Amino acid sequence: MFGYGGAGMAVKDEVLRMLEAHRGEALSGESVAERLSVSRASVWKAVRALRDEGHKIGASTRRGYRMEPDSDVLSEEGIRACLSEGSPVRGVVCLASVDSTNTYAKGLALSGGAHGTLVTADRQTAGRGRRGRSFFSPPGTGLYMSLILRPHIELERFQTVTIAAAVAVCRTIESLTCRRPRIKWVNDIYLEETNGLDGADGEARKICGILTEAVSDVESGAIESVVVGIGLNVSTRDFAPDLARIAGSLFPGSVSRNRLAAGIAERLMDCQERLGDPELIREYRDRSLLLGREVCFIRDGAECRGVALDIDAQGCLLLREEGGTVVTLRSGEVYQVRPVRRH
Repeated sequence: MFGYGGAGMAVKDEVLRMLEAHRGEALSGESVAERLSVSRASVWKAVRALRDEGHKIGASTRRGYRMEPDSDVLSEEGIRACLSEGSPVRGVVCLASVDSTNTYAKGLALSGGAHGTLVTADRQTAGRGRRGRSFFSPPGTGLYMSLILRPHIELERFQTVTIAAAVAVCRTIESLTCRRPRIKWVNDIYLEETNGLDGADGEARKICGILTEAVSDVESGAIESVVVGIGLNVSTRDFAPDLARIAGSLFPGSVSRNRLAAGIAERLMDCQERLGDPELIREYRDRSLLLGREVCFIRDGAECRGVALDIDAQGCLLLREEGGTVVTLRSGEVYQVRPVRRH
């Protein structure tokens, strides 16, 4: 985790917690020292240590210390400062580096990790996506998080958890930025630019992927726990060559990864309580990148083409194939999204 050992860590963490809770405001060294019952020298040492970790903390002899609005170091204290009072998020683990937050969170879940435990990391060395793909996870620019859930659902309704996560991500981005993300069924979040001349849809780039994994009871078929992994490109610019043409970033300016993590986690905790709510599907449908468009998809191992018509109550995609037959896609891959050709 971030931080140093010993008593100094406690002072540093408390100073960080206070600065994050008052982000953008100045706190005098004297008031911080009094609140923590330590010397002003201890506060200064804590600030210096935080700066060494990358936090942007301004200082003024008259006004005190201030966490700058554009400081963006992921931390447990920063996330906790952004959680609402009485938050359903029960625990926060913040790692400097991990192979995969989902792998780490699954280990926690198997050892009794509580419902609502959030795991985040500044970087992943082996980030995972769907179908065995890797997820590009460089340090300092992305939000890589996993949330442990213990919902009371059957395997047949498992996909609705991913739908809840996609809605939670979109709600959070919309609440903190002026951007309107779109959902590419079933688990990818895109930002789509518009043509300023005629308002036509423009290029869309993937900014977020969701990987939902379940631990189930073999005999009952019930899901014991679910780990929802979310990888969000916040300010990533230098993508691997194979991603450069399809990947994008949020570029939210002064919106911190701590605030994004807290917002997504809390909204997902809310949405997972309402997995059967038609309003959740409606929100997901309204943000769809696919509906009304021509797509290519894989069904029974064969490549097919059709028009995306709707998303049903279970989160399945309804498509009309070129021959006119309407099919239901419960899982699979959709690609080559484009407007319907007019004849």
